[in-house]
Amino acid sequence: MKNTIPEKPVKFEVTYEDDECISIWKYNTNKTTAGPVEVEHRWKRSYNPWDKKKKTLGELAKEMKKKK
Repeated sequence: MKNTIPEKPVKFEVTYEDDECISIWKYNTNKTTAGPVEVEHRWKRSYNPWDKKKKTLGELAKEMKKKK
């Protein structure tokens, strides 16, 4: 008797893309069914995370006082 139910793929990839990067999530159901085995991020050339200045705790506290 032949099995008519198609088998699920063992290895597959899911690709997500946004303004900053392309993320590739790689799955292998032989290793785990709980989540991806590997995640790869490919940053776009236009994205530069070092241009953004991080705020200090003092700056964040001042902003909160201004909002109140």
